[in-house]
Amino acid sequence: MKIFNRFTHLALTLLLSATLLAHEPLPQVAQGLETQREKLLLLLSGEWVSRGIYVATKLEIADHLNPQSKTIEELAALTQSNPESLYRLLHMLAGFGIFEETSPSVFANTDASYLLAKSHPDSLNALSLFYGEDIHKSWEELLASIQLGMPAFQLTFHQPVFNYFKANPARAALFQDAMKEKSMAVIKSALSTYDFSPFASVYDIGGGYGQFMRALLQTHPHLYGTIFELPEVINTIKQQMPQLENAHCRLESGDFFNSVPKGGDIYLLKSVIHDWNDADSEKILKNCHVAMHENSRLLIVEVVLQPKDQSVYANCMDVLMLAITGGKERSLDSFKQMLERTGFALEHVYPTSTEFSILEAKKK
Repeated sequence: MKIFNRFTHLALTLLLSATLLAHEPLPQVAQGLETQREKLLLLLSGEWVSRGIYVATKLEIADHLNPQSKTIEELAALTQSNPESLYRLLHMLAGFGIFEETSPSVFANTDASYLLAKSHPDSLNALSLFYGEDIHKSWEELLASIQLGMPAFQLTFHQPVFNYFKANPARAALFQDAMKEKSMAVIKSALSTYDFSPFASVYDIGGGYGQFMRALLQTHPHLYGTIFELPEVINTIKQQMPQLENAHCRLESGDFFNSVPKGGDIYLLKSVIHDWNDADSEKILKNCHVAMHENSRLLIVEVVLQPKDQSVYANCMDVLMLAITGGKERSLDSFKQMLERTGFALEHVYPTSTEFSILEAKKK
């Protein structure tokens, strides 16, 4: 994608002419500067692209294009949109591989855009909506968040994120749906990476709506599972998914800052620790330590930060956690130190096919 204006083009032409006369290798320098400028401009326009993806998700474009392509007039009629404006939006997104213009003013799904459809088995529809609504508003306060050391979400909504969800059930439901979508690939990779077969019971601490537990019990039907969550989450599971509570799975409500159920073989913390600062995270780990027996294992399923630029997405997630919950993504050394302080020894680290890793620890 070329991102330069006529003035820049003229300046580069003049620079190239002068360079040829001086027999100096300056064209490479100019080209390098132009590449960096293009890169920076593309990053600065990232918000426009993400907002475009959100709008296309909200308009259900991917669903309307499943299973076949449609003209821009058809899409405009289905979404009650202005045809010219909608075309310009989809034309921009097609440049990033989100939708494809198969012939003039005719669009189809790509593998990427199909992930925005509700019907896709690995859909990211709710995640796109969640990022584009509640999270998007919070980014307006990122500067104040950095300066004050407070979550941008709290500055935006005047309360911590989990209090907000407790007071707004509809937003909480969207959050849970978004996290369920994001977790699908992670759960698949975790189950194919770690061997749960030697154990008899798994306690999913902060297990959300039980998506990990459902997949785990389908893969290992010999296991006995416990989903430990806040009372309002457990009540929602009982109302909406009563079949989840059965002979192989129990539901238990409580607060992991106070205590967790005792006696499990595996204590699973998936995407829990990164929600909290070090002090709060260590409270959770200490309560797990108290509940675990001598041969129990603690499994932390989280993103592990890598040195320098080896974990670009994870670094973005780290700033997201800073802005939304006040939590953080952590390096392996940080995890080791936290585990040491709470009475654990890190035994193994299992990378998965996603950005997540599984950290296995035992009581010292």
